[in-house]
Amino acid sequence: MKTQLRHGFKLVTLSLAIAALTACGGGNDDPLPNDPSDDVVSKYIGSWLSECYDDKGASAHLRADFTKASATGFTGEVVAYAYIGTSCSGPAVRVEKVFTRMVMSHDGTKAVGAVTADKFAGTSDQGSAKVLLQVSGNTLQIGNPSAAKDSQGYPNAFYDRSLSRL
Repeated sequence: MKTQLRHGFKLVTLSLAIAALTACGGGNDDPLPNDPSDDVVSKYIGSWLSECYDDKGASAHLRADFTKASATGFTGEVVAYAYIGTSCSGPAVRVEKVFTRMVMSHDGTKAVGAVTADKFAGTSDQGSAKVLLQVSGNTLQIGNPSAAKDSQGYPNAFYDRSLSRL
């Protein structure tokens, strides 16, 4: 009888712990701190989130988390979250790791339309990449890897969606 009672208590405790972690996202929802310095990567450091957008009848958003590695480099990840319905609410039903364990180094700048974007080259678990980034206020634009590329392999256009600082 005591064994059954202890087993039942453990199940209730485990269920409450799982519910608490699910409600708060397991601690992964906390934004990373910004970088107050004025080097080339500081404006990108921290956490970013896109607005909710339509994903073939469902909804999705992107999240990027970047941590400073040096005055010219950063590490981080970009993850896409998909949800049932159109409001990006409830638990994510699909999590796609777009870039994980990124290690990026500044590789200069280039003009894209009316803005000057920073070029970053590096690697991630998904392979090597050349990424174009630009920040205006609290809005981050990311180069569209499907767009035409310049002679160095950097995109010539941005995604049509931007991300906002968390």
